[in-house]
Amino acid sequence: MGWVTIEALRVAYGDTRVLDDVNLHIPRGSLVAVLGPSGCGKTTLLRAVAGLLPVTSGTITVGGRLVTGPGVQRAPEKRGMGWVPQDASLFPHLTVGENIGFGLPRSRQSDDLYCEPGEAPGGVSGLLAGLTRRGRAARRGAARVRGSSLETAPTSPVAVALLASRPGAAPVQAGSVAGTALAANPRAATVLHETRRTAVPASGDRGRQNSRADRIAELASLVGLSELVDRAPAQLSGGQAQRVSLARALAPRPDLMLLDEPFAALDPLLRSALRTEVAALLRGQRNTSLLVTHDQEEALSLADFVAVMRGGKILQFGTPADVYERPVDPWVAGFVGDTVELDGVWRGGRVECALGSLAADWMGAQPAGAASAPADGTGVGVLLRPEWLTLGAKGSAQPTTDAVATAIAYAGHDALVTFALADAEKTVVRARIAAPDLPRLGDRVTLGICQNALAYPLE
Repeated sequence: MGWVTIEALRVAYGDTRVLDDVNLHIPRGSLVAVLGPSGCGKTTLLRAVAGLLPVTSGTITVGGRLVTGPGVQRAPEKRGMGWVPQDASLFPHLTVGENIGFGLPRSRQSDDLYCEPGEAPGGVSGLLAGLTRRGRAARRGAARVRGSSLETAPTSPVAVALLASRPGAAPVQAGSVAGTALAANPRAATVLHETRRTAVPASGDRGRQNSRADRIAELASLVGLSELVDRAPAQLSGGQAQRVSLARALAPRPDLMLLDEPFAALDPLLRSALRTEVAALLRGQRNTSLLVTHDQEEALSLADFVAVMRGGKILQFGTPADVYERPVDPWVAGFVGDTVELDGVWRGGRVECALGSLAADWMGAQPAGAASAPADGTGVGVLLRPEWLTLGAKGSAQPTTDAVATAIAYAGHDALVTFALADAEKTVVRARIAAPDLPRLGDRVTLGICQNALAYPLE
């Protein structure tokens, strides 16, 4: 049983079923990527895990705690989860350090950071006061309100990230009542302003304040922003802002990190560098993480395990190597990478196709008691990866065949080269060739194959 267990999960919008009997077990400390095309249900899955969507049926368990199930629906802020959205969603009126520490418990005195100009520190926090009639009356009369109950800022990074991402609500989001009061009272946005004050904690709060400051400093150092803690979000680059968002989500030490395509808005070079840093940071913190993405390279390069989704179902779950090299069907194979697909005939553990008689692994699902492979003479689909084709017989474990280079898609370090085979049909295949070995257009070459082909039943 995994640290996170999702069983028979169904989510529907009206009569449209978006998730259909989803089962997923996430080992503790691992990074799992949910990979799928747009509209497959991966973001719905993430939101259901976060508690932001009601489920039709099924259960979600995190660390042995049932958070979603029959008669159970824990609120997002009570699930102990961190959320890193697609855009950084930082509070623009708070510094980097204040953004990082937003979800950490704070003392009464530290709430003076969020008082309005003219308010006396030490009373009800400016934000909370703006959300109550009593507070508005106190503000108008310049009176201090005593004895009111004080709500703390949400400790759940899910609530924090969602508050920060509400359109047009940035000035109001210095704190919240259980992560939802801001949404209930948007007019409070017109009366809230930020004033920076140095809060002097009372002796009973000093330890909490020191611990909070230490945690902010620790995370700022962890994400490489120690020198920028006093900057405003507007003074950060896209990559720096996303690091702050990650640190904010990590601050309360969540049981599960949820990452909703957090690198999609970055340019390719920055995206590649940042995602490697983030994956290393999450592993270094021993966080259990669930990432949703439609980027195959991102999923295969970062994750410990990949779940491929289509049409609200998980088609395959395994290591990146398993999903790429032994896909459960041709659709999964084509979605996670380039393929060479041919028609063939199965004979005695080999497939006869345009590339010759190739050793092959049968990938068809087998019902109980069925033979491990189809009968000889059965038509099958043959699948290879372009990098399994090589120039010449060197390194080839299969028969070779003659071909002519007809097109080259150059990518710098390598290229996808299109070849026409010498058979009667002039079958076209593609091979991934390293740049130093590239043929010229029209060159006649010999193609070899360096590993077994995969054979699938014809649809």
